[in-house]
Amino acid sequence: MPSEALSSRRITQVLHEGFADDAAGPSRRLAQSDLVDDWLRGLWERAGAPASDGSGAALAAIGSLGRRSLGPGSDLDLVLLLDPEQISQEESARLASAIWYPIWDSGTSLDHAVRSPDECVSVAAGDLRAAIALLDLRVVAGDAQLVAETSKRVRAQWRREARRRVGELVDLATDRTRHHGSLAHSTEPNLKSDRGGLRDITVIRALAESWLADHDHAVVDDASRILRNARDALQAVTGSSGTRLGRADQDAVAALTGHATADDHHAVLAEAARAVTWELHRAVRAAEAAVAPSGAATRGQGTDRRPALTRLPHGVLVQAGEVSVDPASRDLLRDLAAVRHAATTGLPLADATLVRLAEAPAGPLLPAQRDVLVDALAGEYFADVYEALDVKGIFARWVPGWAEIRNRPQRSAVHRFTVDRHQVEAVLEAQRFLPRVGRPDLLLVTALLHDLGKRPDTRDHAVEGAPLAEAAARHLGFDKADARTVGILVREHLTLVSLATGRDLADPATLRDLLKAVDGDPETLEILRALTEADAVAAGPAAWSTWRADLVDHLSGMARDALSGTISAPRTLLTPQRSVQDSVLAAVRRSGSAQVLYPAHLDTEPISQICVGAPDGDGVFAAMARVLVRLRLDVHSAVVVTMEDVAVNTWWVAGAPSDLPHPSVLRTALDRELAHRDRPDARVLELPPAPPPRTTEDTPVVTLLPGASREATVVQVNARNRPSLLADVAEVITVHRLQVRSAHVMTLGRRAVDVLYLTDQHGRALNPPTVGRIVAALMDAAAT
Repeated sequence: MPSEALSSRRITQVLHEGFADDAAGPSRRLAQSDLVDDWLRGLWERAGAPASDGSGAALAAIGSLGRRSLGPGSDLDLVLLLDPEQISQEESARLASAIWYPIWDSGTSLDHAVRSPDECVSVAAGDLRAAIALLDLRVVAGDAQLVAETSKRVRAQWRREARRRVGELVDLATDRTRHHGSLAHSTEPNLKSDRGGLRDITVIRALAESWLADHDHAVVDDASRILRNARDALQAVTGSSGTRLGRADQDAVAALTGHATADDHHAVLAEAARAVTWELHRAVRAAEAAVAPSGAATRGQGTDRRPALTRLPHGVLVQAGEVSVDPASRDLLRDLAAVRHAATTGLPLADATLVRLAEAPAGPLLPAQRDVLVDALAGEYFADVYEALDVKGIFARWVPGWAEIRNRPQRSAVHRFTVDRHQVEAVLEAQRFLPRVGRPDLLLVTALLHDLGKRPDTRDHAVEGAPLAEAAARHLGFDKADARTVGILVREHLTLVSLATGRDLADPATLRDLLKAVDGDPETLEILRALTEADAVAAGPAAWSTWRADLVDHLSGMARDALSGTISAPRTLLTPQRSVQDSVLAAVRRSGSAQVLYPAHLDTEPISQICVGAPDGDGVFAAMARVLVRLRLDVHSAVVVTMEDVAVNTWWVAGAPSDLPHPSVLRTALDRELAHRDRPDARVLELPPAPPPRTTEDTPVVTLLPGASREATVVQVNARNRPSLLADVAEVITVHRLQVRSAHVMTLGRRAVDVLYLTDQHGRALNPPTVGRIVAALMDAAAT
C-alpha cells in the first residue's frame, strides 16, 4: 500500500464496515487497527529492520492503536524500542527516519519516541501520563519478546509505586474537572478530553491496573463503545482526527450512528459520559481509601475497635468521609437530610445510601420534607449531589417531568449546558440572591423547574412549562398558592429581559405588560428579577452583561415604584440627551447637511451614544444604518425622532468613545450616502454574503407584538446575526415608505433580535394589509 493512501484507506475501511450494527464497533476498530498494523509492518520490512525475537529492535504502539481501539482519523502513538547493546546509535537513527518519514508523508498525525527498555521504565517513573500510556504498550513489528519484557517491567513498577502515586492520580482525575467541560452537559462536547470522555476511561482502567481500585467493567465497556462509535463516525464525517462534536456535524454523526436526531444521540452520549464520570469518582475514592492510614476509619483498640462514625439528627451518619443513613431509623426526613448534609458539606453520599434512595418510594413530599429539600438546593455543593443522585435515576423519580428534559441538549448558541444541567446551574446562581427576596424557597424551586417545558416539539417552553412546573411544585410539597406563583414565574421567566432589552421603556405599555406578568405582586417581581439574572448567567456569558443588567434594573425599578405608588426617577439610560439633540438639530438646520455629535460617555461598559441628524425624508434611517455597518459599528439600540422636519436619531453602539471613528468621518460618509440614496446600486453594502442556513435555528422569525404600543405597530425580527442585517431591515422599511419611531437591537450568540416601532407617513399605527406586507418583506430580508 503506498504511504499516501493510508488516510483514505482508513476512512474507506470504516465506511465499508459500516455503523448499522451498534455492537459491531469493537470489531470495526480491531479491523482498523489490523489495517494500520499491516501497513506499519510493511514499513518495517522496507526499512530493513530485524523481524525476529532477540534482535533488539521493535516497533510498538501505545494509545488507541496500542489498545486496538483505533478510529479512522486517530493519531498514531508509536515507540521505536531498541536495545542499545544490540542496536547502534547510527542504526537507531536510520530506522527512525525510515519509519517516521513515510508516516508523515501519508498525512497521518504521529506522536513518536525512540527509547530503550530502561528509558521506558525511567520515563514511566517520572511522568504519570507517560506511565499510563505505556500500560498499553503492544508490539506491532520486530522483537516481540523485547516489547513483552518492557511492558512487564512498566506494569510491575506501576503496581509497586501505585500507593505512593495515588495523590498524583487523584490530581490527574480532578484536573479534567478544573480545565475541561462536562461531556454530558456540553452542547458541543469533546469526546476525548471532556469530563466523562475517553481519557477518563483510560484513567479508570489505569487505576484498575494498579490493583488499588476496580470498577464496573460492564458499565465502562458499554460507555466506551458508545463514545468510540461516536468518535469513529465524527472522524469519518470530517475526515480528520478531531474529537470535538460541533453543531455542524451533529446531524450527520447521529444519522451515521443510527439515531433519528442529534438530540437523541446526545442523550445517549450524555448517559455514557455520566456513567464514566461516576465510575471514575468511585475508583478515585476507592484508591484513596486503599492507601488511607491504618485505622483512620475506626476508633478504639483491639476487640474494642469499632467504626468511627458521627451520628447526626434524623438518622444521618458520617463515616469514612461519606454520608450515609441509619437503616434502622424511621425518621421521615432521613433520606433528604442526608442529601442536605452532602450538599452543604461537600461530603459524598455513600454508594449504599444511593442504592437505598433509588429503591425507596418517591411519593409527594410533606411540608417538612420540602423544607429540607430547599435547604439542599441552597447548598454550595448541590451540583455534585445532583450528579450522584441523577446517575442513579433518583432525581427524575423525585421531580415530575425531569426525565423528559434530562440530558436534552439546547440548540441555542447562548446555552452552554443541557436543559437539566442548566437548571441546576440556575439554582447555583440563584443562591446569590437569597438574601434579597422575601421567598427564597420559591426562587430556588422556580430556578430548578423553569425549563421543564423544553421538551421535543414544544413551541413555547415557558408557556407550556408553567403547568408542568406548577404540578411539580405541588408534588414537592408546596401549597396551591405557592405552586401557582411558581407557575407564573416559569411562564414569565423570559418576560423581564425581553421587555427591558427589546421594548421601548418610555412607552407606558412596556411597564403595563411587566406589571401584568407579575400579577401586580411586588414579591413576585423581586423573585422574577433574581430569576432573570440567575437564568441568564447560568446560560452563558453571551446572555448577560452589565448593559442588560442596567436595562433590567431600570424596568424593575419602574415597576417597583409603580407598585409602591411612588414616582419613577428620571431616565438616564437609553434616553437621548435633549441638549445634544437640540445642538444637532440647530447644526442641521444651519448647514442643511448631516451632522454628528458624540454625547459624553455615561456608562462604565463600552457602550457609546452617537447622535446623528439629517434633513428628514425617505431612506434616512436606512442610510444611517448602512453607514454604521460600513464603519463596523455594532448597534445595540436606537431612538428615532423627527424634530422640525429633521431626523435626529440617537444610536447606542458597542465600543468606548476612543474606539469610534472621528465624527467628521461619519458625517462625510453619511452625506455621501444620502446624496445617492435613490440609486439602488449605491445602497449595496460592501460585505460578503451570509452563508446559507444549515439548521432550523438559522431560520428567521418575524413576529407582530400586538398591544405592545398604542401609538405604533411593534414588530420583532429574530434572525441569524450578520453585519448587514439592520441595514437590510431598514431598507425594507424605506421601500414600504414607513417611519421608524424607535428601534431596539439585541444580540444573543448567533441570533439578533430587533424590535421596531413602525408608523405610517402620518405617524399612525399600521393597518392590517400593511402589516401583512411588511412582515413578509422583513422575513425575506432577514433570510437573505
